[in-house]
Amino acid sequence: MQLRLESRPVGDVLVIQCQGRIVAGNEVFTLHARVGDSLEKHGDVVLQLDEVEFMDSSGLGALVRLVQAARAKGGDLKLSGLPPRIRKVLQMTNLLAQFEIYETIEEAITAAYLGSRYSRGKTGDARPRLLCVYPSSDVCTFLREVLCSSGYNAMTTTTAYDAQILLKATKAKLAVISAGIKGQRGRSLEESLHEIDPAVSLVILDENFASQDPGEAAEKLLSEVARVSAAASA
Repeated sequence: MQLRLESRPVGDVLVIQCQGRIVAGNEVFTLHARVGDSLEKHGDVVLQLDEVEFMDSSGLGALVRLVQAARAKGGDLKLSGLPPRIRKVLQMTNLLAQFEIYETIEEAITAAYLGSRYSRGKTGDARPRLLCVYPSSDVCTFLREVLCSSGYNAMTTTTAYDAQILLKATKAKLAVISAGIKGQRGRSLEESLHEIDPAVSLVILDENFASQDPGEAAEKLLSEVARVSAAASA
């Protein structure tokens, strides 16, 4: 099967789901291009390999080169969901120790944020850390730019699932979320986040936030974030 790559940002970490075969030719070229480009923007990349059927010597060499390139830039390439067959190959070639390997995506992302053997961790930023959850990538970009330009460290995601991973990993104390977005088992995202951290403060955006005048929306957003932050600190 031809290699398929699907990527999504989870805050500052990029998760790339790999499906098919990582072998010499277009597959290895595609992997190099996708990960190489991502390293310029994201400090840490997680390759999700549970759906990889086969990897040849060229594919394994590509992983080694990519992890070396990531660490040279101060980041890391982490592996998640390693199939037993590929794990065995890494053991036989004495390359297993070259990588940070995690059973789940949650563990890999948490390691990136908390700092692991190679990741420097993302705790050096002194700006207040906010989690933003909105189902539109464009709106997430808007939220991140508005909040970051106003002195906040805003992390964004489009899914409730990733929002819960980020809250556990980063321990953010304030979340800006879209109205009506669902969490696990049909519950509201507010309930799901409060189950993880009962003390997390929430700013819930209007259902028509995406269609509002951007200047007015930004002004209201910053005012509400400042108000909720002040109340939480009181």
